[in-house]
Amino acid sequence: MAQSYDMGSRPISATVLATKPPHELLIILGGVLAILLSAVAFAIRWTEGIPLSAANPVVRTFVLTIVLGGVLVMAGAIARKNIWNGAIVAVVVSIVLIVYGGQEGTIGGFVGLIGAGIAVASPYLHRK
Repeated sequence: MAQSYDMGSRPISATVLATKPPHELLIILGGVLAILLSAVAFAIRWTEGIPLSAANPVVRTFVLTIVLGGVLVMAGAIARKNIWNGAIVAVVVSIVLIVYGGQEGTIGGFVGLIGAGIAVASPYLHRK
């Protein structure tokens, strides 16, 4: 029995991403970047050996960036339901990430801020 595969359709993930507005994608990307970069940076520090005197700030920054990155991903879901509420949550979390998240949080926070700015401006942008 021969089976045929439909090669003309896009994968589900590409379809889901294509339907999301740009501000939601940027907010989610900021959170995912913060989480992934924080995990990679912590793994690098762990393999080099973290001295006991520096363990507290390293772990604190890691946990804070992971948690706030997750909240930034949730802000993207909030922005799907209500743009203003999602933008407010994204701005607050992004600023906290920039200030307290180290280099990893700064990168994710700036991407989240750009997404929040586009979310605020999106009702005023002309769409065809």
